Amino acid sequence: MGFKVIILAAGKGTRFKSELPKVLHKILGKPMLWFVIKAVQKSGAEEVVTVVGHKKELVEGFLKKDFPEVKTVYQEEQLGTGHAVMCAEEIFRNYKGKVVVVNGDTPLINAEDIKALAETEGDMAVLTSRTENPTGYGRVVRDGGEILKIVEEKDATPEEKEIKEINTGIYAFDSQKLFSALKEIDNNNAQKEYYLPDVLKVFKSKGYAVVPVFTEDFESVMGVNNRYELSKAEEIMKARIVKDLQLKGVTIHNPHSAYIEPEVEIGKDTEIFAPIYIKGKTKIGENCHIGPFTEIEDTTVESNVKIESYCWIKGSVLKESSSVGPFAKLRPGTVLEEGAKVGTFVETKNAHLERNVKANHLSYLGDCHIGENTNVGAGTITCNYDGFNKWRTEIGKNVFVGSNTLFVAPVKVEDNAITGAGSVITKDVPENTLAIARARQVNLEGKAKSVREKNKQKRKKS
Repeated sequence: MGFKVIILAAGKGTRFKSELPKVLHKILGKPMLWFVIKAVQKSGAEEVVTVVGHKKELVEGFLKKDFPEVKTVYQEEQLGTGHAVMCAEEIFRNYKGKVVVVNGDTPLINAEDIKALAETEGDMAVLTSRTENPTGYGRVVRDGGEILKIVEEKDATPEEKEIKEINTGIYAFDSQKLFSALKEIDNNNAQKEYYLPDVLKVFKSKGYAVVPVFTEDFESVMGVNNRYELSKAEEIMKARIVKDLQLKGVTIHNPHSAYIEPEVEIGKDTEIFAPIYIKGKTKIGENCHIGPFTEIEDTTVESNVKIESYCWIKGSVLKESSSVGPFAKLRPGTVLEEGAKVGTFVETKNAHLERNVKANHLSYLGDCHIGENTNVGAGTITCNYDGFNKWRTEIGKNVFVGSNTLFVAPVKVEDNAITGAGSVITKDVPENTLAIARARQVNLEGKAKSVREKNKQKRKKS
């Protein structure tokens, strides 16, 4: 049978000391809630309902963008976890299957544990784990295979405090029995809140089966309550992603310094030298080389590409056997075709370099198209902005661009042309044409000496 999930995401997260809702604080570029929903969906849940509250418009905005299929219900006042689940009752009124309740601040939760919880027989299943330092957690008191009670630390006896098995706050319930039991819990406690674990007492009083589901991975059920714990969770997630890539055939040197976001894809036999930052929906092919201190975001890198050290690449496409860097900046809209090269201190933006184009150093190529086998000399600039509008430069095939050429766009250079070094090209250059656009050199013999003497006199007077 299938199951449905309620994610509790209404809390403010006071200990974060932030205006941002707790569940929207990010790990590896994604809100914590993103990881929880991904795990829930991977587990096979047929429907996901998220309880929102504090700054609900921000949480709902995130869900609408990334998970439009997820339903939301509103907890107007944050009156505890039991009250939060009550807010979802209307959606589950006619549902007779299992419902799993997960906290939105547990980004490390495993899909396998959610699935195991949902498939466990019993009226209530409690996900438990074990830790040598259970301080702060509710203790699970068992009678063999069934849970007798969950004791909060403040209420635990000295013997109960010695128990290492803890309540993770993640449960599976018979849906109809859950919402019936929620009507019987009260808020007679210091916080005046309705607590979901209190349902266990109601279930036990009615003779319902309450069973534990144990997970060995304590880290996976760790809640995140402040920015320190957020950083610890990010370190764990980083290690998971790196390990997964390594097991799929990717070599990562200095792996502890590799920042790789969860939607990144990398092919086998690619070699990565960290520190490295690979973000967004970047896809990297097989047998690539990526040097250290490089940042790549939302970029497609095909196989056999070489990216040297200290490069910044965003929103670009690097085709088979192209190469970049070191010290190159590729801005959005850059496309390097097969064998193209962008070298040291070259910046590109909305630039399409065809096969085997070489721009080896010290150039800015913006809003341009450069034909195959063209060589771009050092110091080349496509002057694409006139102060009001952006204009394009079109350069054909087999063109030789002399060093320090400035193309004042809009301008077109046709196939097999040559520009002389130091030229300022303001007009179109026809095919097979040598274009030289610079002032004639004038040599004034002896003038250098007089200039130096004049400057010397000026310095004395000052």
